[in-house]
Order: sequence, then structure tokens, then C-alpha cells
Amino acid sequence: MQSAYRLKDNRDFRRVFRRGKSFATARLVLYYCDNRLPSFRVGFSISKKVGNAVVRNRVKRALRAGFQTLIPQLSDKPIDIVIVCRKSAAESDFHELMNDVMKLLQKAKVVV
Repeated sequence: MQSAYRLKDNRDFRRVFRRGKSFATARLVLYYCDNRLPSFRVGFSISKKVGNAVVRNRVKRALRAGFQTLIPQLSDKPIDIVIVCRKSAAESDFHELMNDVMKLLQKAKVVV
């Protein structure tokens, strides 16, 4: 995923957690808030409770690949998104994670 679409700085994550709204499923929690940029940015927060580094990186790669396919739908929306993974995300496959992401984006009315 291109650098322009990534949320990296700790202060940006804190701003989304503090000012944003949230929606949750059994595997994922989505926080989002507006930004002043022309496009969206997304960041992932995966705790050590989810699993070891191999498991966390696998989940993160799956989520990044999923958001890569959503770039055309989200590119014109000026929002910051943070996805927080729960323990049950470790046993999920790509399709289950993407179903949850789509449900959360629809609940947040980011994607129709």
C-alpha cells in the first residue's frame, strides 16, 4: 500500500482514538475521524495479545491487501481509519477479515 494511504505517526493514532467514532465486530474494531487531507489514511493496531510476531504480521498483511483493493472506493474520502484487531482475528482467514472490514465501513457509512 502506498505511503500516502498509511497512518504512521503516534499523534495521528491518538487523534483518531480521541476524536473518532468506533464500530466493532467480534474480530475487529474500526475507529475513524475526518482529516484535512485529500484522501483517506489507514493504520493498524495489533496487540501482542493477538499472537506472536508471525501471526500479527500475517493479519496485518491481510488487512493491507484488503485495503489495497478498496483504494478506488475510499480515495476521495478525507478520513483517517484505525483498525484494531482482537484475539479472534488471529484464527481468521483473509475473506473473514475483509467481510468484517466491509461491515464496519458500511456501519460507519464510509462505503455504501
